[in-house]
Amino acid sequence: MPRLIKPNLPTEVEAAVRFMGNRAQTDLLRQLTIQGPSTIGQLQAVLEIGRPSLNRHLISLSDAGLIETDPPRGQRQGKDVTYAVQRPRIQELLRTYIAYIEGR
Repeated sequence: MPRLIKPNLPTEVEAAVRFMGNRAQTDLLRQLTIQGPSTIGQLQAVLEIGRPSLNRHLISLSDAGLIETDPPRGQRQGKDVTYAVQRPRIQELLRTYIAYIEGR
């Protein structure tokens, strides 16, 4: 049986592949772009995804710098958290990905 190929990609290219290769995260970013800053409840109302999965995806996107949270992690203590897309970071990852694909 063939082994999966896992090339050694630059860190930024790997980050782009991770979020672009995940349908749930792509849809989540799209909804945040369309709706603007949203709470997890607002996102769950339009996405067909359970809260635990949604939470994991939000954390992953936040860790990658693709979304911003208000208030930041560690300062929430019972407060509603608002999530917002970080367009400059997404554009940066896409430019890096395209440059990698084009051999630049």
